[in-house]
Amino acid sequence: MNQRQLELFDKVKNAQDALYLSENQIGNAGAQAIAEALKANPTLTWLVLRRGQIGAAGARAIAETLNVNMRLTRLMLGRNELGDAGAKAIAAAIKVNSTLKRLDLHANMIGHDGAQAIAEALKVNTTVKRLYLDQNQIGDVGAHAIAEALKANTAVTALHLSENQIGDIGAQEIAEALKMNTTLKWLDLQSNCFSNAGLQAIREASQVNPTLTHLDLDLQINPRVFSLLPRLATAEDLHNVFHLLTCGLALEDQPTSLPALPAEIAELIMDNAHYWQGAQHTKQLWFGDDTPADILEVKLPQSVNANSVRVKAIQVLRDSSTLHGSNVGNGFDLIVRDEQGAVRYECLAKPTFVDSNLQLATIWPANHPILRQMREGWQVQVRARKFYGDVLLESLYVGCF
Repeated sequence: MNQRQLELFDKVKNAQDALYLSENQIGNAGAQAIAEALKANPTLTWLVLRRGQIGAAGARAIAETLNVNMRLTRLMLGRNELGDAGAKAIAAAIKVNSTLKRLDLHANMIGHDGAQAIAEALKVNTTVKRLYLDQNQIGDVGAHAIAEALKANTAVTALHLSENQIGDIGAQEIAEALKMNTTLKWLDLQSNCFSNAGLQAIREASQVNPTLTHLDLDLQINPRVFSLLPRLATAEDLHNVFHLLTCGLALEDQPTSLPALPAEIAELIMDNAHYWQGAQHTKQLWFGDDTPADILEVKLPQSVNANSVRVKAIQVLRDSSTLHGSNVGNGFDLIVRDEQGAVRYECLAKPTFVDSNLQLATIWPANHPILRQMREGWQVQVRARKFYGDVLLESLYVGCF
């Protein structure tokens, strides 16, 4: 262990009752040191490791300790980088751990695979009462798995699933689970993607549930948002699609083949589909435009195939719960900074309204020549101008090639 890891080890080993180590740049190596210290601590019951830059390897070390540690009752791992692999490790541990009562895994980049693993663990775990899975990306598939677990679980009394991109299919599954579950008291489903049909299913199920006393369904995101978000392509994706368009692909069980397109036409098709590499920053929060921390920022990625990165387009997508006043269409301030942080360009990007609450703005280099000069390390920032609504989701995408 290095000096930093030894310090973490000593803090955990000698801690009494509760220990808060949030925002300490713990990392995987630090988490491994903490895990070793937990094995030697006979008194610690509450451990907070939020915002610690802990990844899957660190989660696996902590999970291994949970297999033998029977003192810890609260483990708070929110806002780390566990991902599905880390979630699976924690899930395996809570299948055998019999003391943990509160588990916080919010904002950990957990998808449906991780959610499915946690759901399987909940079917056999009898002690976890509060589970925080909010601000992940479990979607309908993950919601289905959690719903199935709720039908069997008799321990969880509070479940947080807000901001998880769950749609009406997931809502229907959760509704069916609520009709059978008899222990859940608190359910947070705000800021998902339920339409009126999904909301109605949940509300009707809650009316027949004998124990549920708190149900949060506020601030549902427009389901159209996720169909409008661009799909980021890898260099391999781009190569494969370009090859398919230009090679004259033979059709299965057909005597003919697709025409081999000229490279210029293939590139035009990919451009019109916004099929590029790029960088994206999405926030799914309820915030106002006057909060500096909520300004979206994207840094241009490294060059592709040893070529200088070039910007194809910048796209801003915003979903708002309410739009007030006469300035709602005033748009976004677009700010371009170089690698030193100096402002090189500012302009107002006017959005179009996809519907009453959904705004989309696309900025093209043809209209803003400075974008052609952008290179690796430059930054794009976006902030709203005189916006008087509550933002549910905001996405900044910079498409490159």
